[in-house]
Amino acid sequence: MLIISTSALHAQISEGFEKITLDSGKILNGSEGTVMHSFATGELNFPVSWDTTYKYWASGWALSKIIYNKVEPSNYAEHLYASAAGYGVENGKGKTFMVGQSGSFFNIKRKITSDYPIRGFYVSNSTYAYNSMMFGDFVAKKFGGKSGKDADSFVLIIRCYKKNKPVDSQRVVLADFRFADSTKDYILNQWEFVAIKDAYTDSVSFDLISSDNGQFGMNTPAFFTLDGVEFYGLSSVKKSQPQCNIYPIPANNILNINAEFSMVSLKIMDYSGRLKSVGVVNDKNGSVEVSQLPQGYYIVQVQTTGGLLSRTIQIVR
Repeated sequence: MLIISTSALHAQISEGFEKITLDSGKILNGSEGTVMHSFATGELNFPVSWDTTYKYWASGWALSKIIYNKVEPSNYAEHLYASAAGYGVENGKGKTFMVGQSGSFFNIKRKITSDYPIRGFYVSNSTYAYNSMMFGDFVAKKFGGKSGKDADSFVLIIRCYKKNKPVDSQRVVLADFRFADSTKDYILNQWEFVAIKDAYTDSVSFDLISSDNGQFGMNTPAFFTLDGVEFYGLSSVKKSQPQCNIYPIPANNILNINAEFSMVSLKIMDYSGRLKSVGVVNDKNGSVEVSQLPQGYYIVQVQTTGGLLSRTIQIVR
C-alpha cells in the first residue's frame, strides 16, 4: 500500500529565472568564477564554462537579461546573449532566460524520487543565430541561398535521461527551408514548448545541427535560448489534510483507493492534464480501471469532502 502522507501533487510551477541576481546586472556567463547556475526549483543545475585564458564563454549556459531581437545583419557582440523571441515566456513580460550552446545540458537533482516531475520547457532561436540565418555573415550562409530555394535547416536535438539511461529524444526545427512551397519557409522567433514524455527525467542534453557546414564544422552559430521550465509542483501535506491509501503500486489492471474522507470523484490524468480514466467511488472506497492505459507514469486525482489529493503512480505491463 502507498500512503499519501508526505507529499501531494498540486498546481504547476515554473522556473523562469526572473529572480536571479546576475554578475553584471545583465549576464551570468561564468566570467565572475561561477561554474554552475543552480536554482531552488527542482534543484536545477545548468553547468557553464568560462575560459580564463582567453576570457570568453566557452560552453554551457549563460543566464541573460538582454532584450534585443531586432532583425538586422548578424552582430556577435549585440546578439549573442539575446533571444529572437524578445522577452521571456511570461506573457511577454519575462526579462530573463537561458542562452545555451550546442552540447549544453541541465540536471534535476531531486531530494526525494517523487519530487518535481518535469512537464517541459520552452525553446527558441538566439538573436545571433536568427540574424545569421536571415542575412548570412562572414562564416555562415543566408538560409535559402541567393535563390531562396536552398533546402536549409537548423535543428535542436533534445535528449532526456533517467539514471544515465536514455528515455526520450525529440527534435525542434529552429529553421526550415525545405518546403516545396518557399512561402512556408521560416526561422523560429517565438517560444516553442517542448513536452517531456518521462516526467522523472533527471537530465536533458541539447545539440544543434545545421545544413550549413564547412571545413571546421557547423557554420550556423550554435546557440539557442530556453525559458519557462515547468514542473508539476509538489508541496508538503500537513497532518490535518486528508490521507488515502492507493494500491497496488505499480498498478496493472485495477487501482484501489481507500480515503480518510468520503470521495466525490476519482480520475486518472496524464502529465499533459488530459483525462484518461474515471473511477467508481463508494463513500471512502473507490477503484479505477487502468488496464487500457499504456505503461508509464500518470496522476491519480482524488477529490474528497476533506480536500483534493493527487499522486504520481506507475502503470506497468
